[in-house]
Amino acid sequence: MASEFQVQGLDGVLKAMRALGPKLAKKGALASLRKGARIVVKDARAGAMALDDPETASKIAKNVTSRADARGGKRNGGAMVKVGIAGGAKPLAGNTDTGHWRLLEFGTSKMAAQPFMRRALETNIPQVTDAIVTELKIQIDKLTPK
Repeated sequence: MASEFQVQGLDGVLKAMRALGPKLAKKGALASLRKGARIVVKDARAGAMALDDPETASKIAKNVTSRADARGGKRNGGAMVKVGIAGGAKPLAGNTDTGHWRLLEFGTSKMAAQPFMRRALETNIPQVTDAIVTELKIQIDKLTPK
């Protein structure tokens, strides 16, 4: 289950981005979204470290990552960045298996959920929004022809 949020009140910024053209606007938007995603990644890693068992080689926190989603960006008409666990629910080749993160995040019929990914986004929405808006303004200034 994905957690999403939308930023309101950016009409002036969006107008300036449209004036840049699609390639430059996408470049600036991705840089801004990545900056916001770093906040969520950092908090998710801290939450995962609290849940990781020090007795095992499996480290969920090492696999928390963010990446640009080109397909989702095209579908939504803009840019998209995802925060998640590398490998998803399957172990990565040559990496310790962290597929059990889903059991911790969502719980099971015998174990209560201990969400760390959802909490990382939900508790940081104001900081993420501020970081995206601030970086977006910087990117627009940087990419605007003088």
